[in-house]
Amino acid sequence: MKKFVLRYGIIGASISIVLGLLNWFFIAPAYGPNLSESIGYLSITVSLLTIPLGIKYFRDKLNSGIVSFNEGIKIGFGITLISSLLMAIYGMLFFVIEGDDFRAWQQKWFTEAELQEAQVHMATMPEYMQSPAFQGVIMFLMVFLIGTIINLISTLALRSSNKTLAR
Repeated sequence: MKKFVLRYGIIGASISIVLGLLNWFFIAPAYGPNLSESIGYLSITVSLLTIPLGIKYFRDKLNSGIVSFNEGIKIGFGITLISSLLMAIYGMLFFVIEGDDFRAWQQKWFTEAELQEAQVHMATMPEYMQSPAFQGVIMFLMVFLIGTIINLISTLALRSSNKTLAR
């Protein structure tokens, strides 16, 4: 694997983890789940801007200003995969360490009717859905999906035109 792909993947995950922790400790307690969730998705999206940066780095610094669609997709896929894996590990660790506090925090923001509905819903869910491993898989899939979208857009925007490739 190319070192720069690993570097951009780690940087992306690190940004997301730092923003997620800042969100958890400073925004979530004061503003609740709705704003916190929105900021969480925004932080993942911002962190995955390392995908176009990685593709651009390859194109401009390593490949003489040329990047094909296939090369861009491969680079973006690698960055996305690394970020997704690291975020899955973070998601599992977060739920091991903060899982009970997280559930209590969520319930604090419910009305009485919403809390009763949530408790009924939770009682019908399979046990594995509350496990850190399942939460890690969900985090992986979410980051991977967002990363795939950013990868496609970035590759289309940064690929070299046929005129450039013909030179």
